[in-house]
Amino acid sequence: MRALLIIVLALGLAGLAGCSHSSEGGNYVDVKEDDGAMNAAIAKAKATSAEFVTAFHAQKPGTKDFFVKKPYPTPNGSQEHMWIDVNEEHDGVLKGVIANEAEETHAVKMGDAVTLNISDISDWKYQDGKKLIGGYTIRYFVDRMSPKERDEFLKENGFEL
Repeated sequence: MRALLIIVLALGLAGLAGCSHSSEGGNYVDVKEDDGAMNAAIAKAKATSAEFVTAFHAQKPGTKDFFVKKPYPTPNGSQEHMWIDVNEEHDGVLKGVIANEAEETHAVKMGDAVTLNISDISDWKYQDGKKLIGGYTIRYFVDRMSPKERDEFLKENGFEL
């Protein structure tokens, strides 16, 4: 079965949750394509994407770090989900910059300017003060952490759930 590769841990650059290979403290996590909880997190992100667009346009005081996650193909036929720092939205089309290092995909690399449809996302997030809004795949991983790992992760990333 193909693996769904999910990026979810800290990117120092924007205090953004980014990625991990073997644990939440690394860079990359391999998630099975048929993982029900992950698929539910992605479905929730897609179903609520209008909330992201509304908040992005409002840019209320205290809100920051508007990111979406999009899957890109890997050489082995799976997907790697990359965070994108959104800087523009018009009629469901987002423009932004790849915000984390690719582990397997050759389709994009950190710093690349990209354009995508909101329907292509697998997650979205922003912060309202210290509160993480969205970030459903991030929550998937946090829910699987020990209390100590969770506390360290939240402290390191500077947000609250």
